Amino acid sequence: MKFILALVLSAILAIGGLRASEAILTKSFEHRATIASGAIFLPDQERRFHCSGTEIGHTAYGDGVFLTARHCVADYNTYEINRHMQVSFSDDQGGPFYDAKPIYISLNDDLALLLIRDGANIPEVRVRDNRRLRNGDPIFNVSFPLSTGKQKFHGEYMRSEFPSLPEWMLKTYSMWLGSMPMNMTIAHGSSGSGVFSNRQRGLIGVAVGTFEEGSFNIAIPGSHILDFLNDLPDNTVEKFAAAHPAKEQSEDFEE
Repeated sequence: MKFILALVLSAILAIGGLRASEAILTKSFEHRATIASGAIFLPDQERRFHCSGTEIGHTAYGDGVFLTARHCVADYNTYEINRHMQVSFSDDQGGPFYDAKPIYISLNDDLALLLIRDGANIPEVRVRDNRRLRNGDPIFNVSFPLSTGKQKFHGEYMRSEFPSLPEWMLKTYSMWLGSMPMNMTIAHGSSGSGVFSNRQRGLIGVAVGTFEEGSFNIAIPGSHILDFLNDLPDNTVEKFAAAHPAKEQSEDFEE
């Protein structure tokens, strides 16, 4: 596990700086972000669609490093961890399917990293600090809402953090403290997907929730993602499980 940690750290801690050759190597950043966006499935008999996410790096062994939401990996009500998943990057949510497993789960934010077997051939997207953006700057999202296939949505950046969130929401989703608002449509199934900026040429947030379809939506900001990536040793799956023991699902819980 320590060896895997060293590989992942070396693969993704250089996420901050722009690469001058990147514009030459890709048709456009938006095209690259679209290819790097994948759908997560639970590998049961029906191979059920579960969430979305983005490839942000790879290891020396040819595996992908995939960013998604914590609640896509660990149930927010019971803390039960999905140890085995699959990811597809195709537009129609078809194959090929890559085996994936969680390797880091944030103790504080709604963030998690998956290791994708043989996924290094997928282009990665760099993570940027959202605080460099201004109100009204264009942003976009690539996700798989309501299992409709890979979709792209455009919207506007608002601010780096909600001034406040409803108490009932934070009671259920404490990992949304410090999250940022965005004026952009997402829906169920978009959880874990990247929020991108063409100007920053990078991922500046992870979509995690919505008040209701078509209203202000909720994302974990890039600044929090960078903090998470720089503090991976304190956010291992083992440490998350120790801090959040799995419990039985409450009777009134609805998925």
